[in-house]
Amino acid sequence: MDELPLAAVLAEIVRTRAARPDLDWAAFDRCAPVTAAHGRRSTFPWHLTASVFVADTAGRHALLVEHPTLGRLLQPGGHLEAGETLRQAAARELREECGDAVADAAVLGDLAFDVDLHAIPPNPRRGEPGHLHLDFCFLARLPAEVPAGGELPTRWVALDAGPVREQARLARVASRLSLDQCPRYRGG
Repeated sequence: MDELPLAAVLAEIVRTRAARPDLDWAAFDRCAPVTAAHGRRSTFPWHLTASVFVADTAGRHALLVEHPTLGRLLQPGGHLEAGETLRQAAARELREECGDAVADAAVLGDLAFDVDLHAIPPNPRRGEPGHLHLDFCFLARLPAEVPAGGELPTRWVALDAGPVREQARLARVASRLSLDQCPRYRGG
């Protein structure tokens, strides 16, 4: 299949929206309607991406990758490949960037944990203009002792440390993660 499985991706988005009305759906609405072309990285001014916020089982640290182009620590993630749903793309990116041991041990959620529309600077080397990523971020839990070994350098970072706190999206996801661990917030 050389296109985005649009019906499956839209179903993922509908399920996530119903389960997580607290997410920033205004960002999604600004981009709607989503078409099959939005699964390709060559679609501008925006396209879909998928990522994974990997938290240790204690909920105190995140596994971040050193992004080679942007030069900062980010959650693993990237562009969709032909035929992938959002969750499938997130799982593949986790395996590629963090390694088999991480991907095999991680418990990946079924629905996106966060939705974010963010700007990507121009990349003359790739011939890409500045554009936007509409990113669906999934949550994964992982014991901190599992060794990472993918294609990018990784680092466990405390959720209250600078690399997390200083990036609005990571700080928001870390805050939501903390709230989700609170029994009162979960309805317990």
